[in-house]
Amino acid sequence: MVRRGRPSGRWRWLTRAFEPRGLSGFALLGFFFLSVMATGLGFADLRAANTDAERLSGPELALTGATTLFVVSAMVVALHHVVADRRLWVKALSFVFYIFFALWSVGFGYGFFWKELAGQEFTERQFESVVSRIAGSMARASLALETAETATVGAAGLAGERARTEASQGRTCANRPVSTPGEGPLMRSRFSFADRAANLGLEVRQRWIAPVADQRARLEQRVTALVKRTVPAAGATIDEAELGVLEKLAGAARLPASERRALFVSVHEDARAFAEASNGLRALNATAFADRLTQLAAEVGADPRRPGSPDPARASDPGYCWDVVLHEKLLAAAGQVRAIEDVETPEFEFLEGPKATRAAFFGLVGWMAGWFGVTPDKETSFTFGEKEFLALFASLAVDLGIVFLTIIRDAPARAERPARSAKGQGGSPTPPRLASILGEAPARSRKRKRSARPED
Repeated sequence: MVRRGRPSGRWRWLTRAFEPRGLSGFALLGFFFLSVMATGLGFADLRAANTDAERLSGPELALTGATTLFVVSAMVVALHHVVADRRLWVKALSFVFYIFFALWSVGFGYGFFWKELAGQEFTERQFESVVSRIAGSMARASLALETAETATVGAAGLAGERARTEASQGRTCANRPVSTPGEGPLMRSRFSFADRAANLGLEVRQRWIAPVADQRARLEQRVTALVKRTVPAAGATIDEAELGVLEKLAGAARLPASERRALFVSVHEDARAFAEASNGLRALNATAFADRLTQLAAEVGADPRRPGSPDPARASDPGYCWDVVLHEKLLAAAGQVRAIEDVETPEFEFLEGPKATRAAFFGLVGWMAGWFGVTPDKETSFTFGEKEFLALFASLAVDLGIVFLTIIRDAPARAERPARSAKGQGGSPTPPRLASILGEAPARSRKRKRSARPED
């Protein structure tokens, strides 16, 4: 017979699973497997980041999975004894080990959740950072070359302009304020000086700029494709191989991680090679051309001992011209060329996949160390944003779910105190309950009947 409101024993096994204790066991099992999965994958990424292939072999994955299963199981067992064991020393020891295993689980679980929630955004930030560093290095190297070319070409152009002014108007020399235009030794000297300045500008281009011109143009196209994410116009003269590289660079965000990293390494190495070539040319030519510009400035300069007056040693030279404007221009050009410095290419840093997970893990360690006044080094520095905190919260939520369900299932119930017998009025005994009287009366009557039968 089935009692009203309660299922029969035949279906008890089915309904028991939907009771609070059955549901709590199901939820606890789910949190357990989720903790094993998140901790194991985070731990596997951390181990893979230390390998060249950035992946683990089959035996290594099996060992990682087994280690994670043992650790999470030990954490659950330790938590059970913290909640259910009545021995104080067992509670204390279990609590210490639970904290240790929980830190393991939360830390590596954070790496997994961070990869799922913030890994893509971190990769995009890394992508933009790499592109900006390469573009900055390229711009600095190009600026150094442009400075050398602009300084010498500008000085040569001004020398030609001053020569033409002397030929048409005269009065370009401070030591000859009344010089007249037309053919003469002074005009021939001015044009000869302009030719030497122009030749110096051409020599700078041939010996300093031209050797890296093709390399510079190719790298500028690649950086443009990276920054603007578009291939240069079809009208540009680009061979098929280079066009393929530019197409990959324009769509680098959509490439697989390994191919994208190889592409970035290639562009970074090209930028490094260009910077080294530019630095080598600077070392060979900067001082030499600066000295030659200084010599040209001295030819149209004042007395070295008295800067405000013409050179008396050249007073009898009909071609000597103290040109204040051209002298200052040539000295400025020499100073610009001499001030060009070496260009340093920044180190290539692009964290993606397991290496990014490792950076996030050590970022968590550094962030926690900051609570205790410990300043993390460069390797462990990491910016915590909203998604990083969300990943940490998700990892904590898994372990907190295990804690909550373990307390619900294993906490010992408080023993109910026996009801105290009510005292009668004035200290008299408590009257017996009616149920006990009714329950005992039939028993006594049946006993009397059995004892009276033999007498009958």
